[in-house]
Amino acid sequence: MALDIPTEHFFPELANRLARVLHVDHVIVAGLVSEDAALARTLGLWSHGRLRDNITYPLAGSPCERVIGQEPCHIPEGVCGAFPDDTLLAELDAESYLGMPVIGREGEALGLVAILHSQPLHVPQLAREVLRIAAMRAGAELNRQRIIATVQESERRLDTLMSHLPGMAYQRLHDEAGRLKFVSRGAKDLIGLEAAQLTAGAGCSFMELVHQDDRQRIQRQILKDIEACRPYQLSYRLHTASGQVCWVSEQGQAVLDADGKLAWLEGFIFDNTRHHESRRIQQAVTQIASSVTARGGEPFFDQLVDHLTRALDADAGVISTLEGGPAAGRVATLAAVIDGRKVDNFCYALEATPCAEVMRRGTSVIPDNVASMLPPETDNQLAWARGHVGLRLDHSNGDALGVLVVLFREPIEDPDFITTVMRIFAANAAAELERQHSDDHINRLAFSDAETGLPNRAYFMSRVGDALMAAKATRSSLGLLLMDLRRFKEINDTFGHSVGDRVLAAAGHRFQGVQVKGIELLARLGGDEFAVLIEAPSPASLAERMQCYQQSLEAPLEVDERWFALDVSIGGALYPEHGDSPGELFQHASLAAHHAKRQGQGRWLYDEQLGTAIVRRQQLLDEFIAALRGEGLQLYYQPQVDLATGRLSGAEVLCRWCDPVRGWVSPGEFIPLAEERGLMKELGAWVLKTASAQLRDWLQDGRTGLPRLSVNVSAQQLEDAHFCEEVGRHTAGVSPMQIGLELTESGFMRDPEQALRLMQVLKAQGFGLAIDDFGTGYSSLAYLKRFSSDTLKIDISFVRDMLSSSHDYTIVTTIIAMARSMGMKTVAEGVETSAQARALAELGCDQGQGFYFARPMSAEDFDNQWLGRQ
Repeated sequence: MALDIPTEHFFPELANRLARVLHVDHVIVAGLVSEDAALARTLGLWSHGRLRDNITYPLAGSPCERVIGQEPCHIPEGVCGAFPDDTLLAELDAESYLGMPVIGREGEALGLVAILHSQPLHVPQLAREVLRIAAMRAGAELNRQRIIATVQESERRLDTLMSHLPGMAYQRLHDEAGRLKFVSRGAKDLIGLEAAQLTAGAGCSFMELVHQDDRQRIQRQILKDIEACRPYQLSYRLHTASGQVCWVSEQGQAVLDADGKLAWLEGFIFDNTRHHESRRIQQAVTQIASSVTARGGEPFFDQLVDHLTRALDADAGVISTLEGGPAAGRVATLAAVIDGRKVDNFCYALEATPCAEVMRRGTSVIPDNVASMLPPETDNQLAWARGHVGLRLDHSNGDALGVLVVLFREPIEDPDFITTVMRIFAANAAAELERQHSDDHINRLAFSDAETGLPNRAYFMSRVGDALMAAKATRSSLGLLLMDLRRFKEINDTFGHSVGDRVLAAAGHRFQGVQVKGIELLARLGGDEFAVLIEAPSPASLAERMQCYQQSLEAPLEVDERWFALDVSIGGALYPEHGDSPGELFQHASLAAHHAKRQGQGRWLYDEQLGTAIVRRQQLLDEFIAALRGEGLQLYYQPQVDLATGRLSGAEVLCRWCDPVRGWVSPGEFIPLAEERGLMKELGAWVLKTASAQLRDWLQDGRTGLPRLSVNVSAQQLEDAHFCEEVGRHTAGVSPMQIGLELTESGFMRDPEQALRLMQVLKAQGFGLAIDDFGTGYSSLAYLKRFSSDTLKIDISFVRDMLSSSHDYTIVTTIIAMARSMGMKTVAEGVETSAQARALAELGCDQGQGFYFARPMSAEDFDNQWLGRQ
């Protein structure tokens, strides 16, 4: 039986031929379909003279199961009885069975070939051999089909792999053109052309796709590696169908023919642009970062722009900052490099420039022809520019701080690389700008005055030291002015600190109006005190500058639709005449300012005579403080007499100081000193406490009908909201009716509302209240009416000349009449003659006080001369 059967119908035809040659009813050619040999699938099934559809059937309980065990199985008859569970035998109505195993190349069971007959079957040896040969031929065909299927699966997997790899497999000739014979479908993604386009005809010239600057290099590398019998690895640029350039990596090898000659090159090419750019970026960043050694300030910007332009092969670079904020529309360069050289910084307007686009969008790339768009200020230096890349420098809060720009003489081919590197260092530049802005803001807060915007004390003091060192080095002069605003505290107390701050700002603005910029430093030291540092003045020019600053405040200041008239006291000191240290200059300028204020003059330049007077004044102050706190002061009492009866009606308590060395010191000298140094509250408390103690002593001595003792109250005492509690504590054990409190008009008008509140409380407690020196101040009659005073004291200046001056006489008459209409008593001070006493009595004045009645005297003399005779 010939078994040269066509492979496409091999198994059905084999079953057909076996049935005809061996004259049997049924033939089964089957293969195993499960790894555990539990199922078989017919490959050719012949039954009763025709082919039947292939079926899958279980092997368990069938004669085929024995055959699969790799041994022939022959059941001459009664096969259905022998295998009652085999439904296929029953379906075929088989009586006999003969099966041969189909064995693979490795001896494994692949299937079986079996013949079945409806009659008993006694098979001769020849028929067995035919069946064995058929089983061998079936095994060979199964092996062949398995190999083909394996190859096809491998090809399918390879094709799938090649189609999905991110690159292109190729075969190309090793000639000058590098014509392509085969490329995978990855060519479409890599180059932008279909595989058929690249291999059509004689094949596309691959080398024409390679960047011209890379062709010779890679050809030499391929030849070198072929000669060394090793694979080649390449990196180069490739032109794509869209006109772009990408970086690729190639790995390949030479393929030899049967004669050992080079047949072609084959390998794989994949896009390496991202990795290559990443490496370029890393190299550029490392180069720049390692070269910029400065950590901040101008050196940082200079180094950054220099090394950035070098790493990017740029021809110029600029770092600029916004000048005056975004609204100003101008930028100022912080660092600029052209052709590797630092150039001077410059300013330019943003409008209609590439940097304006940078500010709007954050990034701007102009590949070519940028020169015509640049600001006119750069025409002489950047007229050659073609390519331009700019990035905005942003604050961490999103606000624009400036711009970073690089320029090129040639059109830009690789903007992504440039912008990526710039973006990294733009962040560093922006961080440094933000730090500088923060430092500037901190410096402004630390070294400028919030109310006036002028430099503050800390800044001024630091500059004084530097200026003094410079003056010493150049043997030049240095002037210092200290300026105090007079009556400013009254504005603060009357109108509040908010208005006071604006008045200070207005005064500062006036001073700035006469300041000579570049030569004079104007500052506010605090409170109502300003200072000016003047370079290289002569004594005459320093005096002129003092006059200019004084005259700047001659016109009233307008604040909140109010007008405020301020005077200024200015003291000046000059290096080296008046001191060679900041401390000495400040001390002497301050002494001069105090002297100007005391003398009622606007300005005073320090001199040695003033220094001597100041030293004496300081010594006097020290001695006064010691006397105040060490029982060195005394109280004297001046009687107040009822003008109608001549009897004692009261006494004014007066402070006296007899120094062991100086002797008697005039109250006109130490009282103003106490007022200047803020000692009046302490002195007033001592007077009140000592006078109350004297009253208690007189009461203990049995004195009766004691007169009211009048104690002067200073303006400083009225500034204390707890003054009433102080009076109550110091007068403990004394009836309030025996204490009178005398206030000057100017004293209670500093804060009239608080003074009214305090006096109303004291009046309710029983203390007497008098307004001292009435007519010399500027009190309001409205306040006088509300004030709870029971006495008006007529100042000595009116009483002294009342008999010779009709003007003073009228004033005294008016005061007495006004007091009487308001239910108040009057006390005339400075009565020195009997004529004055009689005139005052005739006008209706209640009491008199002065040398005519008695001079101030000690407590002992007052007791003997006045209390003892009552």
